[in-house]
Amino acid sequence: MIDAPLALAFAAGLVATVNPCGFAMLPAYLSYFMGIEESDRSTGTAVGTALAVGSVVSLGFLLVFGVAGILITAGFRIVIDLIPWVAILVGFGVVALGIALLRGYEMTVGLPKAQQASSGRGYRSVFLFGVSYAVASLSCTLPVFLTVVATQVTRGSFVSGVATFLVYGAGMAVVLVAVTVALAIGKRSLVTWLRGSARYISKVSGVILIGAGSYIVWFWFIGLTFGAETLGGGGRVFSVVEYLSQTAQNTIADAPLIWGFGFMAVIAAGIVVMLVTRRAGRKTGAVPLPADE
Repeated sequence: MIDAPLALAFAAGLVATVNPCGFAMLPAYLSYFMGIEESDRSTGTAVGTALAVGSVVSLGFLLVFGVAGILITAGFRIVIDLIPWVAILVGFGVVALGIALLRGYEMTVGLPKAQQASSGRGYRSVFLFGVSYAVASLSCTLPVFLTVVATQVTRGSFVSGVATFLVYGAGMAVVLVAVTVALAIGKRSLVTWLRGSARYISKVSGVILIGAGSYIVWFWFIGLTFGAETLGGGGRVFSVVEYLSQTAQNTIADAPLIWGFGFMAVIAAGIVVMLVTRRAGRKTGAVPLPADE
């Protein structure tokens, strides 16, 4: 039997990635990952990169929530007032990244063994993207986070609070890692099927990033200028995003354990694909395909 607070924390973590405030960051994150050039073109390496990227983004996401929770619990309420302004900066940053991709900027993230130098720089950027994702999501998810996690720290033991925090993080991480792994496999298949498509993937990613970043800026600008209550009448775009976000939240919240196990199954399948592909590559002595010119 799963402890009730832990089950609640896991469910809250699952829906944290599809909250209304930061919902645009999900396609932005996926586009960001699509725009990353791996150090080679093997499926095993693509899945390995996806596992690493999803984990690092999750760490950035969770760090922001942990720090914000500690500060607010300690009485620094000004953090709440600063969130919308920082979120607007995040939106502009996402737009800038999209423009950079359209202009030919290449994001490179390789596995440590394959790319020691650029790997460090790449993963720092990935971590900052996770921080940005969390900042954009804070206003909508922080109340639930504080209720589920901070309550355990103040009312229960320190150990139970830490356990609840980690379970919340696990719920959030399995979603991000699973969708990243699924996208990596799909991207590898697309590149294999359409030779030369890699050069266009970053362009499409750039367009999506610009759209998502613009929405984030607009969302928070409307909220700051006219008040959060006006967002409901924010037009067709907001209505569509809100509907998609609410549908995703309700779908996951109705069966959190089923979805949780489903996401974990995707991750496990990705790990199997990575191990099998690498083993086959070692046996055949296959050389990774070169990047498209």
